[in-house]
Amino acid sequence: MDGRTKDAAKRERTGRRVRMCAYGAPLAAQCVMLAMLLAGRQWLFAMMTASGCVATLASLVLMASGRHESRSDDAGWTMEPHAPPGRGAGADDAASSAPITPIPLADVLGFGGDAAPFRSIAHRWCVADGGCRAPVGADAHGRAAVIDLACFGPHAIVAGTTGSGKSVLLQDWCLALACRYPPWRVQFVLLDFKGGSAMDALAGLPHVRGCVNDLDLAYAKRALLALEHELTRRERLAAARGVANLMDMADPPARLVVVVDEFHMLTGQLPDLAGRLTRIASLGRSLGMHLIVCTQNPLGEIGAPMKANMALRICLRVRDMMQSQEMLGAADAAGLRVTEPGAAIARIDDVLVRLRCACDPDPDRLVAEIGRASQVHGRRGGPPLFTAPLPRLVHAGDVAAPPGAIAIGLEDDGVAVGQCLFDPSDGNLAVVGRPGRGRTTLLETIGEGARATGADVVCIDDADAWFDPFVADPEAARIQELVCSGRRCVVFALGSSRRLRVPEHCTRRLVFPVGERAVDLADGIPAGIVDALTAEDLRTPGRGVLIEAGRARLVQCAVR
Repeated sequence: MDGRTKDAAKRERTGRRVRMCAYGAPLAAQCVMLAMLLAGRQWLFAMMTASGCVATLASLVLMASGRHESRSDDAGWTMEPHAPPGRGAGADDAASSAPITPIPLADVLGFGGDAAPFRSIAHRWCVADGGCRAPVGADAHGRAAVIDLACFGPHAIVAGTTGSGKSVLLQDWCLALACRYPPWRVQFVLLDFKGGSAMDALAGLPHVRGCVNDLDLAYAKRALLALEHELTRRERLAAARGVANLMDMADPPARLVVVVDEFHMLTGQLPDLAGRLTRIASLGRSLGMHLIVCTQNPLGEIGAPMKANMALRICLRVRDMMQSQEMLGAADAAGLRVTEPGAAIARIDDVLVRLRCACDPDPDRLVAEIGRASQVHGRRGGPPLFTAPLPRLVHAGDVAAPPGAIAIGLEDDGVAVGQCLFDPSDGNLAVVGRPGRGRTTLLETIGEGARATGADVVCIDDADAWFDPFVADPEAARIQELVCSGRRCVVFALGSSRRLRVPEHCTRRLVFPVGERAVDLADGIPAGIVDALTAEDLRTPGRGVLIEAGRARLVQCAVR
Protein backbone atom coordinates (compact mmCIF):
# COMPACT_ATOMS: atom_id res chain seq x y z
CA MET A 1 0.00 0.00 0.00
CA ASP A 2 1.60 3.30 -1.11
CA GLY A 3 1.56 6.57 0.81
CA ARG A 4 -1.41 8.05 -1.05
CA THR A 5 -3.51 4.94 -0.41
CA LYS A 6 -2.63 5.06 3.29
CA ASP A 7 -3.55 8.73 3.48
CA ALA A 8 -6.86 8.05 1.74
CA ALA A 9 -7.64 5.20 4.13
CA LYS A 10 -6.75 7.40 7.09
CA ARG A 11 -9.02 10.18 5.83
CA GLU A 12 -11.81 7.66 5.31
CA ARG A 13 -11.48 6.37 8.90
CA THR A 14 -11.42 9.90 10.26
CA GLY A 15 -14.46 10.86 8.20
CA ARG A 16 -16.32 7.77 9.41
CA ARG A 17 -15.62 8.66 13.04
CA VAL A 18 -16.81 12.21 12.47
CA ARG A 19 -20.00 10.96 10.81
CA MET A 20 -20.61 8.51 13.67
CA CYS A 21 -20.32 11.39 16.14
CA ALA A 22 -22.69 13.45 14.00
CA TYR A 23 -25.29 10.66 14.20
CA GLY A 24 -24.53 9.61 17.77
CA ALA A 25 -25.03 13.02 19.40
CA PRO A 26 -28.60 13.51 18.04
CA LEU A 27 -29.39 9.90 18.98
CA ALA A 28 -28.39 10.55 22.58
CA ALA A 29 -30.47 13.72 22.68
CA GLN A 30 -33.48 11.92 21.21
CA CYS A 31 -33.15 9.11 23.75
CA VAL A 32 -33.13 11.62 26.61
CA MET A 33 -36.19 13.32 25.14
CA LEU A 34 -37.92 9.93 24.74
CA ALA A 35 -37.25 9.08 28.38
CA MET A 36 -38.68 12.42 29.53
CA LEU A 37 -41.78 11.99 27.37
CA LEU A 38 -42.36 8.48 28.71
CA ALA A 39 -41.93 9.72 32.27
CA GLY A 40 -44.50 12.45 31.58
CA ARG A 41 -46.87 9.95 29.86
CA GLN A 42 -46.81 11.95 26.63
CA TRP A 43 -47.50 8.83 24.58
CA LEU A 44 -48.16 10.44 21.19
CA PHE A 45 -45.00 12.54 21.20
CA ALA A 46 -43.06 9.60 22.58
CA MET A 47 -44.09 7.45 19.58
CA MET A 48 -42.98 10.18 17.17
CA THR A 49 -39.63 10.54 18.92
CA ALA A 50 -39.15 6.77 19.07
CA SER A 51 -39.38 6.47 15.29
CA GLY A 52 -36.63 9.06 14.95
CA CYS A 53 -34.47 7.16 17.45
CA VAL A 54 -34.88 3.93 15.47
CA ALA A 55 -34.00 5.63 12.17
CA THR A 56 -30.93 7.32 13.65
CA LEU A 57 -29.81 4.09 15.32
CA ALA A 58 -30.14 2.19 12.05
CA SER A 59 -28.05 4.81 10.27
CA LEU A 60 -25.45 4.62 13.02
CA VAL A 61 -25.28 0.81 12.74
CA LEU A 62 -24.86 0.98 8.98
CA MET A 63 -22.18 3.63 9.39
CA ALA A 64 -20.27 1.49 11.88
CA SER A 65 -20.43 -1.54 9.59
CA GLY A 66 -19.06 0.50 6.68
CA ARG A 67 -22.04 -0.16 4.41
CA HIS A 68 -23.51 3.34 4.53
CA GLU A 69 -23.63 4.86 1.05
CA SER A 70 -21.82 8.15 0.72
CA ARG A 71 -24.56 9.55 -1.44
CA SER A 72 -27.01 9.63 1.45
CA ASP A 73 -24.49 11.23 3.81
CA ASP A 74 -23.95 14.98 3.81
CA ALA A 75 -20.26 14.52 4.52
CA GLY A 76 -19.90 12.39 1.36
CA TRP A 77 -21.26 15.05 -0.95
CA THR A 78 -18.34 16.59 -2.76
CA MET A 79 -17.67 18.54 -5.89
CA GLU A 80 -15.02 20.94 -4.70
CA PRO A 81 -12.23 21.12 -7.30
CA HIS A 82 -8.98 22.75 -6.29
CA ALA A 83 -6.98 22.30 -9.49
CA PRO A 84 -5.42 25.38 -11.05
CA PRO A 85 -7.19 27.12 -13.95
CA GLY A 86 -6.93 25.35 -17.27
CA ARG A 87 -6.64 21.64 -17.66
CA GLY A 88 -6.96 19.27 -14.75
CA ALA A 89 -9.39 16.69 -13.42
CA GLY A 90 -12.33 19.05 -13.68
CA ALA A 91 -11.35 20.22 -17.14
CA ASP A 92 -10.97 16.64 -18.34
CA ASP A 93 -14.48 15.90 -17.12
CA ALA A 94 -15.79 18.91 -18.99
CA ALA A 95 -14.10 17.88 -22.22
CA SER A 96 -15.36 14.30 -22.06
CA SER A 97 -18.16 13.55 -24.48
CA ALA A 98 -19.44 10.43 -22.71
CA PRO A 99 -23.10 10.95 -21.69
CA ILE A 100 -23.92 11.09 -17.98
CA THR A 101 -26.92 9.04 -16.92
CA PRO A 102 -29.46 11.22 -15.07
CA ILE A 103 -30.09 10.20 -11.47
CA PRO A 104 -33.41 10.73 -9.68
CA LEU A 105 -33.24 13.60 -7.22
CA ALA A 106 -34.46 11.34 -4.41
CA ASP A 107 -31.40 9.09 -4.94
CA VAL A 108 -29.04 12.06 -5.03
CA LEU A 109 -30.52 13.27 -1.75
CA GLY A 110 -30.33 9.81 -0.23
CA PHE A 111 -34.11 9.26 -0.07
CA GLY A 112 -34.40 6.59 -2.75
CA GLY A 113 -36.77 3.88 -1.52
CA ASP A 114 -37.63 5.80 1.67
CA ALA A 115 -41.40 5.77 2.20
CA ALA A 116 -41.27 8.73 4.62
CA PRO A 117 -38.34 11.02 3.74
CA PHE A 118 -39.54 13.74 6.11
CA ARG A 119 -37.90 11.93 9.02
CA SER A 120 -34.48 12.05 7.38
CA ILE A 121 -35.06 15.68 6.38
CA ALA A 122 -36.01 16.62 9.94
CA HIS A 123 -32.87 14.90 11.24
CA ARG A 124 -30.61 16.65 8.74
CA TRP A 125 -32.03 19.98 9.81
CA CYS A 126 -30.91 19.19 13.37
CA VAL A 127 -27.27 18.77 12.30
CA ALA A 128 -27.17 21.37 9.51
CA ASP A 129 -24.24 23.76 9.46
CA GLY A 130 -24.28 27.43 8.52
CA GLY A 131 -23.34 26.90 4.88
CA CYS A 132 -25.32 26.78 1.66
CA ARG A 133 -24.26 23.60 -0.17
CA ALA A 134 -26.44 20.96 -1.78
CA PRO A 135 -26.29 18.27 -4.52
CA VAL A 136 -27.98 19.07 -7.82
CA GLY A 137 -27.11 15.97 -9.86
CA ALA A 138 -24.23 13.69 -10.77
CA ASP A 139 -20.78 14.35 -12.20
CA ALA A 140 -18.96 12.42 -14.92
CA HIS A 141 -17.87 9.75 -12.40
CA GLY A 142 -21.38 9.14 -11.06
CA ARG A 143 -20.72 10.99 -7.81
CA ALA A 144 -23.13 13.48 -6.30
CA ALA A 145 -22.43 16.91 -7.78
CA VAL A 146 -22.55 19.35 -4.89
CA ILE A 147 -22.58 23.11 -5.36
CA ASP A 148 -21.45 25.24 -2.43
CA LEU A 149 -23.04 28.62 -3.09
CA ALA A 150 -21.58 30.29 0.00
CA CYS A 151 -18.02 29.15 -0.76
CA PHE A 152 -17.78 29.41 -4.55
CA GLY A 153 -20.42 32.11 -5.16
CA PRO A 154 -21.80 33.91 -3.39
CA HIS A 155 -23.87 34.44 -6.52
CA ALA A 156 -24.41 32.29 -9.60
CA ILE A 157 -25.33 32.63 -13.26
CA VAL A 158 -27.19 29.80 -14.98
CA ALA A 159 -27.31 30.00 -18.78
CA GLY A 160 -28.82 27.78 -21.42
CA THR A 161 -31.09 27.81 -24.42
CA THR A 162 -34.79 26.93 -24.32
CA GLY A 163 -35.31 23.29 -23.40
CA SER A 164 -31.82 22.77 -22.02
CA GLY A 165 -33.11 22.25 -18.46
CA LYS A 166 -32.49 25.58 -16.71
CA SER A 167 -35.76 25.62 -14.80
CA VAL A 168 -35.32 22.00 -13.71
CA LEU A 169 -31.85 22.85 -12.39
CA LEU A 170 -33.23 25.80 -10.40
CA GLN A 171 -36.03 23.62 -9.03
CA ASP A 172 -33.65 20.81 -8.01
CA TRP A 173 -31.23 23.29 -6.46
CA CYS A 174 -33.92 24.83 -4.26
CA LEU A 175 -35.33 21.43 -3.25
CA ALA A 176 -31.88 20.12 -2.36
CA LEU A 177 -31.12 23.18 -0.23
CA ALA A 178 -34.51 22.86 1.49
CA CYS A 179 -33.77 19.20 2.33
CA ARG A 180 -30.34 20.08 3.69
CA TYR A 181 -31.13 23.26 5.66
CA PRO A 182 -34.14 24.22 7.82
CA PRO A 183 -36.23 27.27 6.95
CA TRP A 184 -34.62 29.27 9.75
CA ARG A 185 -31.21 28.76 8.12
CA VAL A 186 -31.97 29.16 4.39
CA GLN A 187 -34.89 30.98 2.78
CA PHE A 188 -35.94 31.71 -0.81
CA VAL A 189 -37.46 34.52 -2.83
CA LEU A 190 -38.54 33.21 -6.24
CA LEU A 191 -38.94 35.55 -9.21
CA ASP A 192 -40.20 33.64 -12.24
CA PHE A 193 -40.43 35.73 -15.40
CA LYS A 194 -41.75 33.08 -17.72
CA GLY A 195 -45.23 32.72 -16.27
CA GLY A 196 -44.56 30.82 -13.03
CA SER A 197 -44.57 27.39 -14.63
CA ALA A 198 -41.47 26.19 -12.76
CA MET A 199 -41.41 28.13 -9.50
CA ASP A 200 -45.06 27.68 -8.60
CA ALA A 201 -44.26 24.08 -7.62
CA LEU A 202 -41.89 25.43 -4.94
CA ALA A 203 -44.26 28.03 -3.51
CA GLY A 204 -45.43 25.58 -0.84
CA LEU A 205 -41.96 25.20 0.70
CA PRO A 206 -41.75 26.54 4.26
CA HIS A 207 -38.50 28.23 3.19
CA VAL A 208 -40.21 30.46 0.60
CA ARG A 209 -40.83 34.06 1.70
CA GLY A 210 -42.18 35.23 -1.63
CA CYS A 211 -42.96 33.88 -5.10
CA VAL A 212 -43.99 36.08 -8.03
CA ASN A 213 -44.08 35.93 -11.80
CA ASP A 214 -44.33 38.31 -14.73
CA LEU A 215 -48.09 37.88 -14.97
CA ASP A 216 -48.39 40.49 -12.20
CA LEU A 217 -45.74 43.17 -12.67
CA ALA A 218 -47.08 45.25 -9.78
CA TYR A 219 -46.42 42.29 -7.48
CA ALA A 220 -42.93 41.88 -8.97
CA LYS A 221 -42.17 45.53 -8.22
CA ARG A 222 -43.12 44.95 -4.59
CA ALA A 223 -40.77 41.97 -4.45
CA LEU A 224 -37.80 44.03 -5.69
CA LEU A 225 -38.57 46.85 -3.26
CA ALA A 226 -38.87 44.31 -0.44
CA LEU A 227 -35.45 42.89 -1.31
CA GLU A 228 -33.95 46.37 -1.13
CA HIS A 229 -35.57 46.93 2.28
CA GLU A 230 -34.23 43.56 3.48
CA LEU A 231 -30.73 44.48 2.28
CA THR A 232 -30.92 47.76 4.20
CA ARG A 233 -32.22 45.97 7.31
CA ARG A 234 -29.29 43.56 7.24
CA GLU A 235 -26.82 46.42 6.75
CA ARG A 236 -28.19 48.13 9.85
CA LEU A 237 -28.08 44.86 11.78
CA ALA A 238 -24.42 44.36 10.87
CA ALA A 239 -23.64 47.92 11.94
CA ALA A 240 -25.52 47.51 15.22
CA ARG A 241 -23.70 44.25 16.03
CA GLY A 242 -20.33 45.60 14.89
CA VAL A 243 -19.58 42.68 12.54
CA ALA A 244 -18.21 42.70 9.01
CA ASN A 245 -20.07 39.51 8.06
CA LEU A 246 -23.52 38.72 9.43
CA MET A 247 -22.87 35.00 9.09
CA ASP A 248 -20.12 35.29 11.72
CA MET A 249 -22.66 36.23 14.38
CA ALA A 250 -23.61 33.75 17.09
CA ASP A 251 -27.25 33.95 15.95
CA PRO A 252 -27.06 34.95 12.27
CA PRO A 253 -30.19 35.58 10.22
CA ALA A 254 -31.20 33.03 7.64
CA ARG A 255 -29.41 33.07 4.32
CA LEU A 256 -31.72 34.53 1.68
CA VAL A 257 -31.38 32.98 -1.79
CA VAL A 258 -33.01 35.08 -4.53
CA VAL A 259 -33.73 33.00 -7.64
CA VAL A 260 -34.54 34.84 -10.90
CA ASP A 261 -35.69 32.78 -13.86
CA GLU A 262 -35.43 34.48 -17.29
CA PHE A 263 -33.52 37.54 -16.10
CA HIS A 264 -33.78 39.26 -19.48
CA MET A 265 -37.56 39.52 -19.02
CA LEU A 266 -37.01 41.36 -15.74
CA THR A 267 -34.62 43.88 -17.29
CA GLY A 268 -36.98 44.33 -20.24
CA GLN A 269 -40.21 44.88 -18.29
CA LEU A 270 -38.84 46.55 -15.12
CA PRO A 271 -35.62 48.27 -16.23
CA ASP A 272 -35.80 50.92 -13.50
CA LEU A 273 -35.90 48.31 -10.73
CA ALA A 274 -33.37 45.79 -12.04
CA GLY A 275 -30.55 47.80 -10.48
CA ARG A 276 -31.69 46.65 -7.04
CA LEU A 277 -30.44 43.17 -7.87
CA THR A 278 -27.07 44.63 -8.84
CA ARG A 279 -26.85 46.10 -5.34
CA ILE A 280 -27.54 42.66 -3.85
CA ALA A 281 -24.79 41.19 -6.04
CA SER A 282 -22.37 43.86 -4.78
CA LEU A 283 -23.19 43.71 -1.05
CA GLY A 284 -24.83 40.34 -0.52
CA ARG A 285 -21.76 38.28 0.39
CA SER A 286 -21.33 39.78 3.87
CA LEU A 287 -25.08 40.05 4.49
CA GLY A 288 -26.07 36.44 3.81
CA MET A 289 -27.95 37.24 0.58
CA HIS A 290 -27.31 35.14 -2.53
CA LEU A 291 -28.45 35.68 -6.10
CA ILE A 292 -29.04 32.95 -8.69
CA VAL A 293 -29.78 34.47 -12.09
CA CYS A 294 -30.99 32.36 -15.01
CA THR A 295 -30.92 33.57 -18.60
CA GLN A 296 -30.96 32.25 -22.16
CA ASN A 297 -28.28 34.55 -23.54
CA PRO A 298 -25.56 35.72 -21.11
CA LEU A 299 -24.14 38.11 -23.71
CA GLY A 300 -25.49 41.60 -23.04
CA GLU A 301 -28.39 40.55 -20.79
CA ILE A 302 -26.45 40.73 -17.51
CA GLY A 303 -24.54 43.94 -16.86
CA ALA A 304 -20.83 43.98 -16.13
CA PRO A 305 -21.22 45.28 -12.52
CA MET A 306 -23.45 42.33 -11.65
CA LYS A 307 -21.43 39.78 -13.60
CA ALA A 308 -18.22 40.84 -11.84
CA ASN A 309 -19.63 39.59 -8.53
CA MET A 310 -20.96 36.26 -9.82
CA ALA A 311 -18.04 33.84 -9.82
CA LEU A 312 -20.09 30.65 -9.97
CA ARG A 313 -21.17 29.86 -13.55
CA ILE A 314 -23.30 26.93 -14.72
CA CYS A 315 -23.80 26.65 -18.46
CA LEU A 316 -26.21 24.21 -20.05
CA ARG A 317 -26.49 23.79 -23.80
CA VAL A 318 -26.07 27.11 -25.65
CA ARG A 319 -26.41 27.92 -29.35
CA ASP A 320 -22.93 29.19 -30.15
CA MET A 321 -19.40 29.11 -28.84
CA MET A 322 -19.37 32.81 -27.96
CA GLN A 323 -22.00 32.35 -25.28
CA SER A 324 -20.10 29.38 -23.85
CA GLN A 325 -16.88 31.40 -23.95
CA GLU A 326 -18.58 34.24 -22.09
CA MET A 327 -19.78 31.92 -19.32
CA LEU A 328 -16.95 29.44 -18.96
CA GLY A 329 -13.92 30.78 -20.81
CA ALA A 330 -14.22 27.69 -23.03
CA ALA A 331 -16.44 26.60 -25.93
CA ASP A 332 -17.41 23.22 -24.41
CA ALA A 333 -21.05 24.09 -23.58
CA ALA A 334 -21.86 24.68 -27.26
CA GLY A 335 -21.16 20.98 -27.90
CA LEU A 336 -23.63 19.60 -25.34
CA ARG A 337 -26.20 17.34 -26.97
CA VAL A 338 -29.84 18.28 -27.48
CA THR A 339 -30.73 14.72 -26.45
CA GLU A 340 -29.21 15.29 -22.99
CA PRO A 341 -31.44 17.86 -21.26
CA GLY A 342 -29.91 18.84 -17.96
CA ALA A 343 -26.33 18.28 -19.11
CA ALA A 344 -24.21 21.20 -17.97
CA ILE A 345 -20.69 22.43 -17.36
CA ALA A 346 -19.97 24.35 -14.18
CA ARG A 347 -17.08 26.72 -13.65
CA ILE A 348 -16.23 26.38 -9.98
CA ASP A 349 -13.11 28.05 -8.65
CA ASP A 350 -11.96 28.52 -12.28
CA VAL A 351 -12.15 24.76 -12.93
CA LEU A 352 -14.65 23.25 -15.36
CA VAL A 353 -16.73 20.31 -14.12
CA ARG A 354 -19.22 18.41 -16.25
CA LEU A 355 -22.47 17.31 -14.61
CA ARG A 356 -26.00 16.15 -15.32
CA CYS A 357 -28.90 17.64 -13.37
CA ALA A 358 -31.04 15.26 -11.36
CA CYS A 359 -34.52 14.41 -12.58
CA ASP A 360 -37.53 14.68 -10.30
CA PRO A 361 -40.82 13.56 -11.86
CA ASP A 362 -42.83 14.47 -8.74
CA PRO A 363 -41.51 17.62 -7.03
CA ASP A 364 -44.85 18.12 -5.27
CA ARG A 365 -44.25 14.99 -3.19
CA LEU A 366 -40.86 16.23 -2.01
CA VAL A 367 -42.34 19.64 -1.21
CA ALA A 368 -44.98 17.90 0.91
CA GLU A 369 -42.31 15.86 2.74
CA ILE A 370 -40.35 19.04 3.51
CA GLY A 371 -43.56 20.56 4.84
CA ARG A 372 -44.04 17.58 7.16
CA ALA A 373 -40.48 17.98 8.44
CA SER A 374 -41.30 21.61 9.21
CA GLN A 375 -44.34 20.48 11.20
CA VAL A 376 -42.15 18.09 13.19
CA HIS A 377 -39.91 20.99 14.20
CA GLY A 378 -42.84 23.34 14.63
CA ARG A 379 -41.03 26.20 12.90
CA ARG A 380 -41.23 27.99 9.56
CA GLY A 381 -39.00 30.46 7.82
CA GLY A 382 -40.80 33.62 8.86
CA PRO A 383 -43.54 35.92 7.56
CA PRO A 384 -43.74 36.82 3.87
CA LEU A 385 -41.17 39.37 2.80
CA PHE A 386 -43.86 41.22 0.84
CA THR A 387 -47.63 41.04 0.41
CA ALA A 388 -50.16 41.54 -2.35
CA PRO A 389 -51.20 45.14 -3.14
CA LEU A 390 -54.24 46.80 -1.59
CA PRO A 391 -57.59 45.18 -2.40
CA ARG A 392 -60.32 47.17 -4.15
CA LEU A 393 -62.76 46.77 -1.27
CA VAL A 394 -62.17 46.58 2.48
CA HIS A 395 -64.93 45.91 5.00
CA ALA A 396 -64.61 47.51 8.43
CA GLY A 397 -65.34 44.19 10.11
CA ASP A 398 -62.30 42.63 8.41
CA VAL A 399 -59.85 45.15 9.92
CA ALA A 400 -59.21 44.29 13.56
CA ALA A 401 -58.10 47.30 15.61
CA PRO A 402 -56.32 47.11 18.98
CA PRO A 403 -58.29 48.30 22.02
CA GLY A 404 -58.83 52.06 22.03
CA ALA A 405 -57.81 52.53 18.38
CA ILE A 406 -59.97 53.37 15.38
CA ALA A 407 -59.32 51.32 12.22
CA ILE A 408 -60.12 53.23 9.05
CA GLY A 409 -58.86 50.66 6.52
CA LEU A 410 -55.61 49.19 5.18
CA GLU A 411 -52.39 51.00 4.30
CA ASP A 412 -49.62 50.04 1.90
CA ASP A 413 -45.99 51.15 2.17
CA GLY A 414 -45.12 49.73 -1.24
CA VAL A 415 -44.01 46.37 0.17
CA ALA A 416 -46.50 45.16 2.77
CA VAL A 417 -50.14 45.87 3.61
CA GLY A 418 -51.18 46.49 7.20
CA GLN A 419 -53.82 48.13 9.36
CA CYS A 420 -54.42 51.86 8.96
CA LEU A 421 -55.26 53.24 12.41
CA PHE A 422 -56.54 56.68 13.40
CA ASP A 423 -55.43 58.06 16.77
CA PRO A 424 -57.43 61.14 17.89
CA SER A 425 -54.64 62.18 20.23
CA ASP A 426 -52.41 62.97 17.23
CA GLY A 427 -54.58 65.97 16.31
CA ASN A 428 -56.91 66.98 13.51
CA LEU A 429 -57.34 65.23 10.18
CA ALA A 430 -58.24 66.92 6.90
CA VAL A 431 -59.93 64.73 4.30
CA VAL A 432 -59.39 66.26 0.85
CA GLY A 433 -61.16 64.97 -2.24
CA ARG A 434 -63.93 65.45 -4.72
CA PRO A 435 -67.46 64.16 -4.03
CA GLY A 436 -67.93 60.45 -4.71
CA ARG A 437 -64.41 59.47 -3.71
CA GLY A 438 -65.33 58.25 -0.22
CA ARG A 439 -65.04 61.34 2.02
CA THR A 440 -68.40 60.94 3.74
CA THR A 441 -67.92 57.20 4.24
CA LEU A 442 -64.57 57.84 5.93
CA LEU A 443 -66.09 60.45 8.27
CA GLU A 444 -68.86 58.00 9.19
CA THR A 445 -66.30 55.27 9.92
CA ILE A 446 -64.30 57.59 12.18
CA GLY A 447 -67.44 58.84 13.92
CA GLU A 448 -68.69 55.33 14.69
CA GLY A 449 -65.23 54.28 15.86
CA ALA A 450 -65.01 57.31 18.15
CA ARG A 451 -68.36 56.53 19.74
CA ALA A 452 -67.33 52.91 20.24
CA THR A 453 -64.05 53.86 21.92
CA GLY A 454 -65.31 56.93 23.80
CA ALA A 455 -62.94 59.29 21.98
CA ASP A 456 -63.77 62.98 21.69
CA VAL A 457 -63.89 63.53 17.93
CA VAL A 458 -65.84 66.13 15.95
CA CYS A 459 -66.61 65.25 12.30
CA ILE A 460 -67.52 68.02 9.83
CA ASP A 461 -68.47 67.19 6.24
CA ASP A 462 -68.35 69.70 3.35
CA ALA A 463 -66.37 72.20 5.40
CA ASP A 464 -65.08 74.35 2.50
CA ALA A 465 -67.48 77.22 3.22
CA TRP A 466 -66.43 77.42 6.88
CA PHE A 467 -62.78 78.01 5.91
CA ASP A 468 -63.50 80.97 3.59
CA PRO A 469 -61.58 83.92 5.11
CA PHE A 470 -64.27 86.36 3.91
CA VAL A 471 -67.32 84.51 5.27
CA ALA A 472 -69.34 86.55 7.77
CA ASP A 473 -71.27 83.67 9.35
CA PRO A 474 -70.57 83.47 13.14
CA GLU A 475 -70.67 79.69 12.85
CA ALA A 476 -67.61 79.82 10.58
CA ALA A 477 -65.63 81.74 13.19
CA ARG A 478 -66.65 79.17 15.83
CA ILE A 479 -65.55 76.24 13.65
CA GLN A 480 -62.25 77.89 12.74
CA GLU A 481 -61.57 78.57 16.42
CA LEU A 482 -62.41 74.93 17.26
CA VAL A 483 -60.06 73.65 14.55
CA CYS A 484 -57.16 75.92 15.47
CA SER A 485 -57.46 75.65 19.26
CA GLY A 486 -56.45 71.97 19.45
CA ARG A 487 -58.75 71.33 22.41
CA ARG A 488 -60.65 68.63 20.52
CA CYS A 489 -59.82 66.36 17.59
CA VAL A 490 -61.60 67.62 14.47
CA VAL A 491 -61.99 65.60 11.27
CA PHE A 492 -63.19 67.78 8.40
CA ALA A 493 -63.74 67.15 4.69
CA LEU A 494 -62.73 69.59 1.95
CA GLY A 495 -63.22 69.55 -1.79
CA SER A 496 -59.76 71.02 -2.35
CA SER A 497 -56.77 72.07 -0.28
CA ARG A 498 -56.57 75.70 -1.44
CA ARG A 499 -58.04 77.01 1.85
CA LEU A 500 -56.22 74.53 4.05
CA ARG A 501 -53.37 75.84 6.18
CA VAL A 502 -50.78 73.39 7.50
CA PRO A 503 -50.00 73.12 10.40
CA GLU A 504 -52.50 75.68 11.73
CA HIS A 505 -55.54 73.61 10.72
CA CYS A 506 -54.03 70.14 10.89
CA THR A 507 -50.83 68.12 10.64
CA ARG A 508 -52.46 65.10 8.98
CA ARG A 509 -54.18 64.86 5.63
CA LEU A 510 -55.88 62.05 3.77
CA VAL A 511 -55.99 63.10 0.12
CA PHE A 512 -57.98 61.35 -2.59
CA PRO A 513 -55.95 61.93 -5.79
CA VAL A 514 -57.65 63.35 -8.88
CA GLY A 515 -55.16 62.14 -11.49
CA GLU A 516 -53.88 65.61 -12.42
CA ARG A 517 -50.23 65.69 -11.49
CA ALA A 518 -50.03 69.40 -10.64
CA VAL A 519 -53.14 69.24 -8.45
CA ASP A 520 -52.05 66.09 -6.62
CA LEU A 521 -48.58 67.51 -5.96
CA ALA A 522 -50.14 70.74 -4.67
CA ASP A 523 -52.30 68.69 -2.31
CA GLY A 524 -49.13 67.29 -0.75
CA ILE A 525 -48.88 63.85 -2.37
CA PRO A 526 -45.16 63.00 -2.93
CA ALA A 527 -44.01 62.76 -6.53
CA GLY A 528 -43.01 59.09 -6.13
CA ILE A 529 -46.54 58.09 -5.15
CA VAL A 530 -48.10 60.30 -7.84
CA ASP A 531 -45.99 58.58 -10.51
CA ALA A 532 -46.87 55.12 -9.16
CA LEU A 533 -50.65 55.71 -9.15
CA THR A 534 -52.50 53.60 -11.71
CA ALA A 535 -55.80 54.16 -13.45
CA GLU A 536 -57.33 51.57 -11.14
CA ASP A 537 -56.17 53.56 -8.10
CA LEU A 538 -57.89 56.67 -9.44
CA ARG A 539 -61.13 54.80 -10.16
CA THR A 540 -61.34 52.95 -6.84
CA PRO A 541 -63.55 54.69 -4.26
CA GLY A 542 -61.82 55.06 -0.90
CA ARG A 543 -58.29 54.87 -2.40
CA GLY A 544 -56.31 57.78 -0.95
CA VAL A 545 -52.93 58.87 0.38
CA LEU A 546 -52.39 59.45 4.11
CA ILE A 547 -49.78 62.14 4.80
CA GLU A 548 -48.47 62.55 8.35
CA ALA A 549 -45.26 62.88 10.35
CA GLY A 550 -43.06 63.29 7.29
CA ARG A 551 -44.24 60.13 5.55
CA ALA A 552 -46.97 59.15 3.11
CA ARG A 553 -48.55 55.83 2.17
CA LEU A 554 -51.40 54.58 0.05
CA VAL A 555 -54.65 53.78 1.92
CA GLN A 556 -57.82 51.88 1.10
CA CYS A 557 -60.59 53.17 3.38
CA ALA A 558 -63.00 50.65 4.81
CA VAL A 559 -66.75 50.57 4.19
CA ARG A 560 -69.46 49.38 6.57
